Amino acid sequence: MAQYGSTHRGKHFIVIDSTQPGKKGVFCSIKVDGEEEYPDIKGSPFDTVHAAQMAGAAFARALIDSELDLDSYEHKGYFIRASGSEQRDGTWVGAYQLHRNDNPVPFRRANVPTFRGNTRKEAEDNAIAVAREAIDEDVAAGKL
Repeated sequence: MAQYGSTHRGKHFIVIDSTQPGKKGVFCSIKVDGEEEYPDIKGSPFDTVHAAQMAGAAFARALIDSELDLDSYEHKGYFIRASGSEQRDGTWVGAYQLHRNDNPVPFRRANVPTFRGNTRKEAEDNAIAVAREAIDEDVAAGKL
């Protein structure tokens, strides 16, 4: 089992790599400031220890950024960024973007026009709920 540790924005993270009996590849999880372990690193199992460490470090940095900036939410190893836009009638419509690790380019964007909230927060909360459902459905279908 190899470990890689670093500090990002004042928080220490450790990437833990391991192999599992009967399974090929290198598996990866992270711990931030000694808290609970996050095993949902996308791409696992990896071909090499280096690939596992790089993916784990990217996930850890993105997780720390989302916790400190409060601008994204982690769900099953993916990051959701929500936004709201005010409509002409005064209601708010939410939208979301899905990101992998610390990649600033989203791999999916969607508006949620079926719900109109009275505030930006309502619209964004609804968009996050819809994004979580979409991730759950795609993971169950094997698309993610």
